Formats: sequence, structure tokens, C-alpha cells
Amino acid sequence: MVDRILELMKEKNLTPSQFADEIGIQRSGMSHLISGRNNPSLEFIMKVLKRFPEVKADYLLYGISESSQTAKETPGNENEFIPKISPTLFDQPEIPESKTEPKPQRPVKRERTERKIEKIVVFYDDKTFREYEPE
Repeated sequence: MVDRILELMKEKNLTPSQFADEIGIQRSGMSHLISGRNNPSLEFIMKVLKRFPEVKADYLLYGISESSQTAKETPGNENEFIPKISPTLFDQPEIPESKTEPKPQRPVKRERTERKIEKIVVFYDDKTFREYEPE
């Protein structure tokens, strides 16, 4: 996510200090984000999205966009910031469906054996114990 924030700063020609001032956070907080010391909080993300409404939340959070262009001009809109698509941690490859039917599984049969209690031991907190054996 920090990479996308840095890309946004570059696109807007803002230094980290200017970016922090734009979204209303402390400059030291921005420095900690860029250095990797801190991760962006929900509050930080909300401030970025509020200040830069042209940035899509899906892109900022996951790196997903509708276009591979870095800037897209639309009539009636300012330059809309749509960065390049990058895969996310949650992208799943498509798995082709198997054309063969799965084999039915047989139930597992467990043999029952008669078990008998041999001994019961009770331990007490005064480090003593008592053994019980079946009669």
C-alpha cells in the first residue's frame, strides 16, 4: 500500500511533508509510514480517499484498477488517477473444472475393542497421590 501512496504523491507532485499537510496528519506520521515503521491506519486511508476522491479505494487498498494507465482524462472530470493493475494477495488463479466425477468415498470401519481401566491416579496439591484399581 505504501508503494501506491508514493505513486500518488509522485503523480500529484507532493513531498511527504506536503502530502501529510494535504490530508491532515503529522509529518512524522507520514515519515513513519514511508520508512515502513508503521502501517497505514484506517483513519489515514479515509483521509487520503476524502482528500483525493479521484483515487479509488480498491486501488489504494488492493492495487486493483480498471485501467492500466496512470492517468485518464475524462470529459468533465479532472485527471482521474487510475494506476497500473497489480496482483493482490487474495487473487486466486482460475482452476478448470474436472470433467470426471469424484469417486464415492467408502465409510471407514473402525474395529471396536473392549478396553478396561487398569488404574486411576489422583494427585493432590500437597504432592501426595492416591491410586485406585478396579476390584
